[in-house]
Amino acid sequence: MKIPRLLAAMLVVASFLGSACGSGSEDGDSASEVNSDRTLTLAFSSDMEDPDPDTVYQLQGNQVMTSLYEGLLDYAPDSSSELVPLLAEDWSVSDDQLTYTFTLREGLTFSDGTPLDSTTLKAGFERRVAENVAAPAAYMLAGVESYETPDPLTFIINLSAPDSAFPTYLASSVSPKAINPKVLEDNAEDSAVEFMKTQSAGTGPYVIEEFTRGQQYVLSRNENYWGEEPFYEKVVVKIIPDAASQIVQLQGGDLDIVAGQPIATVRTFEDSEDFQVVTFPVLQKAWLHLNVHSGPTADPEIRRAIRAAIDRPALVEQVFGDYAPESTQMYPVENLPEGMATDEWEFEPSVLEQLGDTPIRLSYSASLAADQQVVETIQTQLQAAGATVELVPLQDGEQYAFVDDLEGAPNMHYEVAYPDSNHPDTWARLFWYSDVESGGGGFLNYMVGGTPEADSRMNEGISATDPGAVDEAYGEVGDLIQDSANWITLADPEDVFIVRDGITGFQHWLPTPFALQLKALKPE
Repeated sequence: MKIPRLLAAMLVVASFLGSACGSGSEDGDSASEVNSDRTLTLAFSSDMEDPDPDTVYQLQGNQVMTSLYEGLLDYAPDSSSELVPLLAEDWSVSDDQLTYTFTLREGLTFSDGTPLDSTTLKAGFERRVAENVAAPAAYMLAGVESYETPDPLTFIINLSAPDSAFPTYLASSVSPKAINPKVLEDNAEDSAVEFMKTQSAGTGPYVIEEFTRGQQYVLSRNENYWGEEPFYEKVVVKIIPDAASQIVQLQGGDLDIVAGQPIATVRTFEDSEDFQVVTFPVLQKAWLHLNVHSGPTADPEIRRAIRAAIDRPALVEQVFGDYAPESTQMYPVENLPEGMATDEWEFEPSVLEQLGDTPIRLSYSASLAADQQVVETIQTQLQAAGATVELVPLQDGEQYAFVDDLEGAPNMHYEVAYPDSNHPDTWARLFWYSDVESGGGGFLNYMVGGTPEADSRMNEGISATDPGAVDEAYGEVGDLIQDSANWITLADPEDVFIVRDGITGFQHWLPTPFALQLKALKPE
């Protein structure tokens, strides 16, 4: 049974990658029987990074971290771009957009009962930029000039310059979080880095009970949670690298929810009476990074010829079907108004054919079965246009090393990427900022593409205070990047979950793939 996106967004409960009501019985219990012990079981295709709210910066970690830690703001659970209060119950911004004042909820506590107030919240923000923590998302607080805590329920952030993306940072899944001050004090020698490799110290609806790499993670309900009590007392996350094995366990009653499956697999569940397919819009972009520094893709003429040889409509229909619209913009959905930063081209494979045999090395993540189907389709299309395409499977994270050896890096890399928030800067600056060595951006610019002119317009956009000026700046950035053919966009995949029938209450955040609100999930 397929639940349309709009209907799913209106439901009230959530879940992630692959969750299973974990009685794990051999005879495959019904949903209500499996849920009777109040245990939900999920599946990850690979281990997440250390469960530290300041260092985890990876797709697999989204589901766990959003269940353990909370920040000041959040995205609305209907997968929209609306910002809503979380630990803060209200906030205001000064006219010059330099001062953000937050009023905290009363009665907030950490999982051990320690009270949360403005002073303890400040400690979590300060940890984000500590050198010994080395947080990848420390950039979110780079423009902070000072904090003020005039009373226990008031937290003030003063910026050194306007930052049009700042409020969206505070709602991001990787935003600065509230961290238990007792844990920070007891582990002051390393800012609790070692402690948080296997334990949690947040305010979220769950806490870590077990963290065994390569096997499973177990989350237990936070009995001191300030919000509504979650239905599930435990959440078990199994590490199951093989996508087919996840499906076997789902069908056998050992998993309740899986995500990241090839669309061909998803389609086999659409008419099932025992499972439901739940989809949400999400800030994801399926695209190609091109190496502009070595090999054939260093030539802009060849880059454009490769783009022209890709039959995007046919690829999207074959691989994604109804689960991803064809990309029309350089940015993910809802980053900019329609018609801005468009990515369009004429399908003309003869342009690449005329260039003769073009050897291309195309890399992708070996842990994601859905990605392999995409690159195989691209391989077929480009080879039909006369190119020779070698597929290069990578282990998770290997693409980050491309920048250290651009001569030896593949010519193209495929991925489904997502930004840190719905502000266009968190896409443009992370992926397209070309002056990587300056530290001003380009943290995910694997092939070091982009242009100085685009960098300049990003810097103008981030400091603009008028929303129209922000859109204009980032629209021009997208146009410059599209013209360079450093990146080729393909599709805007939805977040797709195969869920055991009988589970309901799905809630989802627009910028957070593979993650549902575990605290909201419950059986019918």
